[in-house]
Amino acid sequence: MTTRTIKTSYTAENVAKYLIYLASQAFVGDNKEREGITNLKLQKVLYFAQAYYLSKIGKPLFSDNIEAWEYGPVIPDVYHKFKSKGSNPIICEEDKSSLSDDDKEILKKVWGTFGGYSASKLVDIAHAHTPWKEANKSASKVISHKAIKEYYAPLLNK
Repeated sequence: MTTRTIKTSYTAENVAKYLIYLASQAFVGDNKEREGITNLKLQKVLYFAQAYYLSKIGKPLFSDNIEAWEYGPVIPDVYHKFKSKGSNPIICEEDKSSLSDDDKEILKKVWGTFGGYSASKLVDIAHAHTPWKEANKSASKVISHKAIKEYYAPLLNK
């Protein structure tokens, strides 16, 4: 029997590097132009990856706070790192993350679920969920791990 090693002390930027790599593996058109991922979409996929880890694994995937911004959940450090890209896709053809193989497999599943949605659809989904709604009303705007886990665990553990 093999034991899975799930490490959960990453930075959101480290996780973002892997998601950008995954998104960059998709091609558009005649298979010459890589698809990539926009900063807006990256923020939402990171949020849903965190929700998956908190609900299914019982630990956070990354240590950074997630805040409720106008266009949904955002990890400020990651947003600022890639904001110069605007609404253009971020592309990286090599995996520059330092995640465990087990975590990469889980993130492939998360990407398989959310990667096909547009950024605006992911914003709509996040806006409809209680953790973003409640944090958006608060002074700190931080979406707590507790709020994420309480909301998503019943949905993901059915």
